[in-house]
Amino acid sequence: MWLVTFFLLYSLQKAHTEDVGTSLYFVNDSIQQVTFSSTVGVVISCPAAGSPSAALRWYLATGDDIYDVPHIRHVHANGTLQLYPFSPSAFNSFIHDNDYFCTAENSAGKIRSPNIRVKAVFREPYTVRVEDQRSMRGNVAVFKCLIPSSVQEYVSVVSWEKDTVSIIPENRFFITFYGGLYISDVQKEDALSTYRCITKHKYSGETRQSNGARLSVSDPAESIPTILDGFQSREVKAGQLVELPCIASGYPNPAIRWIKDGRPLPADSRWTKRITGLTISDLRVEDSGTYICEVTNTFGSAEVTGTLTVIDPLHVSLTPKKLKTGIGSTVILSCALSGSPEYALRWYRNTDLVVLDDYISIRGISNETLLITAAQKSHSGAYQCFATRKAQTAQDFSIIALEDGTPRIVSSFSEKVVNPGEQFSLMCAAKGAPPPTITWALDDEPIQRDNGHRTNQYTMSDGTTVSHMNVTSPQIKDGGVYRCAARNSVGSAEYQARINVRGPPSIRAMKNITAVAGRDTFINCRVIGYPYYSIKWYKDALLLPDNHRQVVFENGTLKLMDVQKGMDEGEYLCSVLIQPQLSISQSVHVTVKVPPLIQPFEFPPASIGQLLYIPCVVSSGDMPIRITWRKDGQVIISGSGVTIESKEFMSSLQISSVSLKHNGNYTCIASNAAATVSRERQLIVRVPPRFVVQPNNQDGIYGKVGVLNCSVDGYPPPKVMWKHAKGSGNPQQYHPVPLTGRIQILPNSSLLIRHVLEEDIGYYLCQASNGVGTDISKSMFLTVKIPAMITSHPNTTIAIKGQMKELNCTARGERPIIIRWEKGDTVIDPDRNMRYAITTKDNGDEVISTLKLKPADRGDSVFFSCHAINSYGEDRGLIQLTVQEPPDPPELEIREVKARSMNLRWTQRFDGNSIITGFDIEYKNKSDSWDFKQSTRNISPTINQANIVDLHPASVYSIRMYSFNKIGRSEPSKELTISTEEAAPDGPPMDVTLQPMTSQSIQVTWKAPKKELQNGVIRGYQIGYRENSPGSNGQYSIVEMKATGDSEVYTLDNLKKFAQYGVVVQAFNRAGTGPSSSEINATTLEDVPSQPPENVRALSITSDVAVISWSEPPRSTLNGVLKGYRVIFWSLYMDGEWGEMQNITTTRERVELRGMEKFTNYSVQVLAYTQAGDGVRSSVLYIQTKEDIPGPPAGIKAVPSSASSVVVSWLPPTKPNGIIRKYTIFCSSPGSGQPAPSEYETSPEQLFYRIAHLNRGQQYMLWVAAVTSAGRGNISEKVTIEPAGKAPAKIISFGGTVTTPWMKDVRLPCNSVGEPAPAIKWTKDSEDSAIPVAVDGHRLIQANGTLVLRSVKAEDSGYYTCTATNAWGFDTIIINLLVQVPPDQPRLTVSKTSASSITLAWIPGDNGGSSIRGDPCVAPMVVSCCSRRRLEMPCHSHCHALTQSPEFLSLQQRCKKAMFGGRQKLGSVWEERMVHSWS
Repeated sequence: MWLVTFFLLYSLQKAHTEDVGTSLYFVNDSIQQVTFSSTVGVVISCPAAGSPSAALRWYLATGDDIYDVPHIRHVHANGTLQLYPFSPSAFNSFIHDNDYFCTAENSAGKIRSPNIRVKAVFREPYTVRVEDQRSMRGNVAVFKCLIPSSVQEYVSVVSWEKDTVSIIPENRFFITFYGGLYISDVQKEDALSTYRCITKHKYSGETRQSNGARLSVSDPAESIPTILDGFQSREVKAGQLVELPCIASGYPNPAIRWIKDGRPLPADSRWTKRITGLTISDLRVEDSGTYICEVTNTFGSAEVTGTLTVIDPLHVSLTPKKLKTGIGSTVILSCALSGSPEYALRWYRNTDLVVLDDYISIRGISNETLLITAAQKSHSGAYQCFATRKAQTAQDFSIIALEDGTPRIVSSFSEKVVNPGEQFSLMCAAKGAPPPTITWALDDEPIQRDNGHRTNQYTMSDGTTVSHMNVTSPQIKDGGVYRCAARNSVGSAEYQARINVRGPPSIRAMKNITAVAGRDTFINCRVIGYPYYSIKWYKDALLLPDNHRQVVFENGTLKLMDVQKGMDEGEYLCSVLIQPQLSISQSVHVTVKVPPLIQPFEFPPASIGQLLYIPCVVSSGDMPIRITWRKDGQVIISGSGVTIESKEFMSSLQISSVSLKHNGNYTCIASNAAATVSRERQLIVRVPPRFVVQPNNQDGIYGKVGVLNCSVDGYPPPKVMWKHAKGSGNPQQYHPVPLTGRIQILPNSSLLIRHVLEEDIGYYLCQASNGVGTDISKSMFLTVKIPAMITSHPNTTIAIKGQMKELNCTARGERPIIIRWEKGDTVIDPDRNMRYAITTKDNGDEVISTLKLKPADRGDSVFFSCHAINSYGEDRGLIQLTVQEPPDPPELEIREVKARSMNLRWTQRFDGNSIITGFDIEYKNKSDSWDFKQSTRNISPTINQANIVDLHPASVYSIRMYSFNKIGRSEPSKELTISTEEAAPDGPPMDVTLQPMTSQSIQVTWKAPKKELQNGVIRGYQIGYRENSPGSNGQYSIVEMKATGDSEVYTLDNLKKFAQYGVVVQAFNRAGTGPSSSEINATTLEDVPSQPPENVRALSITSDVAVISWSEPPRSTLNGVLKGYRVIFWSLYMDGEWGEMQNITTTRERVELRGMEKFTNYSVQVLAYTQAGDGVRSSVLYIQTKEDIPGPPAGIKAVPSSASSVVVSWLPPTKPNGIIRKYTIFCSSPGSGQPAPSEYETSPEQLFYRIAHLNRGQQYMLWVAAVTSAGRGNISEKVTIEPAGKAPAKIISFGGTVTTPWMKDVRLPCNSVGEPAPAIKWTKDSEDSAIPVAVDGHRLIQANGTLVLRSVKAEDSGYYTCTATNAWGFDTIIINLLVQVPPDQPRLTVSKTSASSITLAWIPGDNGGSSIRGDPCVAPMVVSCCSRRRLEMPCHSHCHALTQSPEFLSLQQRCKKAMFGGRQKLGSVWEERMVHSWS
């Protein structure tokens, strides 16, 4: 046998998710805004639903129910909310511009949708504009479509037009995501077009076209960048695409660089740099940051800084989704959020905000956890977590079902017998909410987990908890009653059965038991071992059971039912028969505790003001007993008219004066050591109904909220019913007021009418009853006041400009009604504007107001509104008046003008509010009147451009235009004056003549073509010329010149010399070149030959004769008739000086030069000459005459050097006539008797010689001769000398003049002899004194007496004296040092000028100590002109030679300045003086 027992226990355990049979769900909870056109209306389905079908209801965000308003708002049976189309006068912000939400409710609970913003958009007048822009050619232009802020939310750019043709974004045209138009690489022709944006209203579908804007294009000008379009901040959802505009103008074109958060943009294919800016696709949260667009060119920089915030859409996940758990459980709901931060969390239960109390708490940093402790049945329902950030709202919900989840055993084990060591397993399964936990006990003792006793437990998917008890090696002690107990927070359940392990039986020790009187008690006999025969119970030696309250089960358990203290308390004996005639026993003592017993009591019927006494008496129970009182669960404390008196077993409740506040449930609670018991009774104080606020007659305003006040009290709370009797007379019959969404009874019993209608007029009765006394009632009359309402007016109407127009508006409502007219936002006052008149008349219950326009004007094409006003409200009606008139003239522009045609384009600015039907174009010569006009008529209205042909080139025309609509013809457009382009001239220049001017120039003269053939302004002429000589290619060379008048002169230069040329002339204007004149010929003048004779040769015949030969220059270079040849030659000396320049003229091609200096270098040049002068010289040819015997040495000096020797010194020959090979020194003594002199030889480098072994006192004669390869030359002078015993100081070096170029090192020798050796001293003359030469870095005196001067300058010139001194005498020499420096600049003048030449004259300046050279190779003369040419030529004695040179002859009139300088061997002076001349 086994027994299952249930106990009610309480504990905190985790709840378990379980499938719930009913459900709620959202069809679409992303709908958070609905915007609609007032002319269309809208139908909104409830986003929430349920299964089984849920009740769907709509509410305002304030929580107020939605009610039907006839023809305005209606909630359909399927939960769909419909707002009907309405006129502006029917607008109600509570209906048409408010937040709504929808709820779905079934047995699972009630959920609400996020708030849905419902907004109606009215049809209202607006215009869109585009402003003119400026740009530089090659830059970017930006056009923006300017939309009024009042409609910007609903109106977007759908396209752009260029000259009425839609722009397709490609090539240079781009349309941004935000509706801007970008034009890149702006060209001049872009300025010829007009640009318009086209917009569309998102809800009404209306389209608007902007005005036409123009682009002004200028040439590029250096400028710093200027931002044309940028951004400041963007907030975009993740996953979308964003464009950050950044465009700038400037020249040179700016370079753009993007930076994010201070760093260059990362490499990512999602980032695209376009001309419109930076485009980022598939946005991510990490793309958020500060973006800087740097725009830079060489003149400066600019930048755009903005912030991009990428928002992850809010997503809410609430777990668990569905939860079924038991009462008393702990419920935890977690609201997980993803997406952007800075959100706010709210919790709802069954669409009401969760109120925190002792059970419910909200935890977490962001309130993301909802905790319910000791959950009650009332906590069941639908819980929603709402997250809100700005305009974003997201939610999720969970269904919580709380029920009695007391555990129950669903599967168990049975009694069995096992042998020792035989393993067994026991299984127990239980269900409950929350899922229970199972524990195991053996003979009322918890089983300790060890090696022999193992348990495991798990929960199945259906919530069933399964537990196994495994005993691996059972012993006798493992036998007994096994009990599994399943417990959760709600309660517990138990199951037990005996498991017998074979072995000697015994009884475990049993503990004494305390029982509670009146309850059941179980006593187990803890037998182990098997087999045994029986288990019996005894009390006072009596075998049990001995009465009906005692039961002994087969497993040995004793049950005592309804325990009684006197009968059941005492000793109990368990006796187990283990063998026949052999028993074992064990006793247990049972103590019985008696709980208190409260005698029944009741509250008698009570009325206000009565006295009340209620006793609570405990008739039995163990002492001590404590008695307390509670009212509605709260402990009652004596005071405020309530007194409690307590004795040992009794407590009384006394109320001195009963009132309504004493209504409630009263509980008497008695407790002792055994138990706590209570008895509860209700006190009801009955009060008949009475009015707190009585209904009174009142007014209700049509369409507004009305409250009919009525408030009652009484107990039980009275039930209030409202009744209605229609009509304004005596009420005949009242009918219950139907309670709908529009009409409700408020908690204070007043009647709420949310939207008062005319049918609500009549008597209302407020009736209250509560079953106490008689019913009460009070009537009142509701008068419905009608606010002013516009009932009729035209939405649109048309007027003709200049004619009278009437606008009518009909209103109704409570009188008096005032009707006010407005034009746009301005009130019309007929007293101030006599063009308007207003009349008003009554027509039954309506008032008709008429506005007269006398007459209608263009400015009246606006919205007029009539406003009806009375004491209870106002209404308005909008009337769109369109005033039609003839159109404005087109805005005409010249798109292209050619020589004989022009292309016109026009823009129709204002069509007169009537469709354009056609256009006319008129044009004429500007000098004519319009009577002589030409016309192009009936041009299609779909065309906006036309070509006018057959015009005359270079003519001035006047053009105007008309447009037509069904009303009439416009005024003429603004008259444009245009000049047709030029065409190429049709006639050649006239009277062309040629005049040779020089050898390379011909003057051409002519007259302009005939006037009628010029076809424009002659801008210039092309002169074609070609050489007509044999062998020329016959091609014309072309030069151009600007026209200066009717007669023109041009000089062709750089022509070939002495050549025949053919010349033609053509006139040209802007359009092109006309026909050429007939060719005429002329020959250039003769000139000097431009090349020298060829094959020039020179041959030295003797020491003074040479032969020069050559051949004729090429005939093409003679530039005239050859007259002869000229041979120019000059000598070049060893010291660098030039000899006199000589020339010989001949007609032959050979000449013999005689009388030349011996062994001398000569420079030779040959030239040919014509009538015009000398030609170009040949290259310098060098020749040297042959050697001859030298001349005598230039000087000789002899001095005694000792008693037997002398020293002779000499100077080289002035004319060596060859290379000195040696010197021969002759010495003779006339008195010695020797006829032949002695001869001594020395090298050519040594210029002194010591002769020894002479006789003292004897005279000797000395002389010297130089020797060349031709032989010994002439001897020097003879000097006489005799050796002396004393050798005074003598200088063997020679004085004289030393000439040197500047900046060279100079050696001044002063060799001396004498005994003793002489001392050397150098001085330099300075005025009247001689100054010793100081030795420094510039001056040095060598050991042999030579003075060395380094890098000499002009100031080093002067007389230097060298003095040699010893004891016997002294000697001196004087050397004149001449330092040559570059020459001073010559004084240059212009002596004569002509049209093509300048004649110069000059006076040489100081020659610097050296003659001006004439060597052609050195090119001493330099002349330069303003044309920056430099001419080099030899020096001539007459300026005429210069002017005849070909270089000078080529100078033209443009040469305004000439500079001249001289050159010698030391250097040159360039451009030292400037001479101005104008030829």
